[in-house]
Amino acid sequence: MAKVRLILLSVLALLFCSCERDGLNVTLSMGPFGKETRQVLLLYEAGFNSLSNDINRNINVLRQGYLPEKGRNEDVVLVFSHQTPDNRRVYTQDTAPVIYRLYSEHGEPCADTLKAWPAGTPVANKEMMTEVFNWVREEFPAAGYGAVFSSHATGYLPEGYFSNPKQYEGTDRGSSISWSPRFKTFGQEYYSSGSRTQEMEIKDLAAAIPYKLDYILFDACLMGTVEVAWELRNVCSFLVASPCEIPSAGLNFRSLTEHLLKPEVPDLQAVCQDYYGAYVNDSVYGATITLVDCSRLDPLADVCRDLFNRYRSGIRNLSGANVQVYDRMMGSKRYYAFFDLKDMIREAGATESDLAALQAALDEAIVFEAHTPRFIDVKLNRVCGLAMYLPAYPYYRRDIYHGTEFLDNFYKENIAWNTATSLVE
Repeated sequence: MAKVRLILLSVLALLFCSCERDGLNVTLSMGPFGKETRQVLLLYEAGFNSLSNDINRNINVLRQGYLPEKGRNEDVVLVFSHQTPDNRRVYTQDTAPVIYRLYSEHGEPCADTLKAWPAGTPVANKEMMTEVFNWVREEFPAAGYGAVFSSHATGYLPEGYFSNPKQYEGTDRGSSISWSPRFKTFGQEYYSSGSRTQEMEIKDLAAAIPYKLDYILFDACLMGTVEVAWELRNVCSFLVASPCEIPSAGLNFRSLTEHLLKPEVPDLQAVCQDYYGAYVNDSVYGATITLVDCSRLDPLADVCRDLFNRYRSGIRNLSGANVQVYDRMMGSKRYYAFFDLKDMIREAGATESDLAALQAALDEAIVFEAHTPRFIDVKLNRVCGLAMYLPAYPYYRRDIYHGTEFLDNFYKENIAWNTATSLVE
């Protein structure tokens, strides 16, 4: 259930030291700073939603793990956080987003607040995210940057679609899952006294990050899709995400900084293994996790473009009922939105040689993949590690378990993976 591709330490060390560096002579909030730090880790926590308490708990767990010292040349852990009052599900009272630094002093965890924004400032939008990332680079020039995103998320889907498809489809296509433990599913936050929500679509998220990161980790649901990885391929070198949902406990925050900051090169595989290991024997949840080398996605796109074209008829005739899914059905309509990329091609009639070519491209792009036999009630039998949309065209029926005319059109107009591969014509 797990596969690993080893990466040469020397190659990664060069990669993690190759970021553009500028603005070295700046003044930090805590005093003069004359030299680059080795690594900066930013946790971007959009928590003005039902996850506020869970996100706060996870940060408290993180404080119990490894934290670098406060010295000017030490690694830096920053938390940008927007949470509800007292971490309760109260959305009528605005709170101020803040960014603070976590560090160790005499063996004790400490936190210094560095900047606050006006109460009610939305954080799930491009402008705010760009401002935060630019502030981080200006205040903490470094040899490398990485980010962990925690919030609600729904992969490639349009803003608000997952929770209420009817507002887009005009018919009762289904609604969000009827039974949901508290899951981390990126970006949804409440505003207007809790009467509205705001989310970031994946293309806006990619555009919001103003410089290339060494890695992005999504502590959020359903982000392990080929559409997300392709959109972020020029934004980060490595991507960690889950094709399925992620329970509210999320990644292993206690060991997170130990894996990302202690080694000479961030150990992303260890982060994945810790998360998977926490759920491998869990009787309720389960887990999926995938580590993608974004520099290896172009060959995958080339193979997929060829296969989508040659097996277009088979893809169009799929009902979706026999293809591996990653999401739980939306409402009672048995409507799914996230399918296994390889299994879709297999069910469309691909030959063994074509499947071998696809697997070779997947092996290059996916550094590590692990999954349990099931995630809650989703059986995980045929898993390649990357989810993808299954188009509906030309059969816009309500009994095919996937895809709609609206989603097909959205996909054609907004998803860069479709531009690269012509999945939806």
